[in-house]
Amino acid sequence: MNNEVVKVEYIMTKEIIALHPDDGLDKATELFEKHNYDGFPVINEEGGLLGIVTAYDMVSQSYATHLPSLINILEDIYSKKADGEILKQQFDRVKTIKVRDMMNEDPLVVGPEVRVEDLAKEFIQHHRVNPIPVIDANKKLLGVVSRFDILRFFDKKYLYKMLEESGHQGILKRLERFNEE
Repeated sequence: MNNEVVKVEYIMTKEIIALHPDDGLDKATELFEKHNYDGFPVINEEGGLLGIVTAYDMVSQSYATHLPSLINILEDIYSKKADGEILKQQFDRVKTIKVRDMMNEDPLVVGPEVRVEDLAKEFIQHHRVNPIPVIDANKKLLGVVSRFDILRFFDKKYLYKMLEESGHQGILKRLERFNEE
């Protein structure tokens, strides 16, 4: 292990909460509400990455084809013309939306060996991307890394703990010398 470079594998979130392509809009919405994350990877049964669904994706891009249904529902409710049967039909149409209809099938991904500083540059260049799936050479999902993981990296106690646990004594020694000056 190179003691001079901190890699994504040391800061990524390994406990993955993921969606499957046949999950419905209700399951995706439930996960967004429950966990307050910006996005979830979409995986197959073998754990291979198929895509990602972000909160941004849910109100734009491919999902936009279903926004007219939601707008109609809201207009009917606000205008008090909401007929129960019509609303039910509109809600039923929205319920047919699957994760596969909303997901980005070509998300930005990184490997576990990417340097944290290079990851930070990716987040700077891609403003709407969060989180970024971490995959191996076979596209198996290993974890996700978010802006929060990068920010947490800069917390001194977390940084020192993570560097110590991951065997980066060279960086720790340089930091200690820097703090003595």
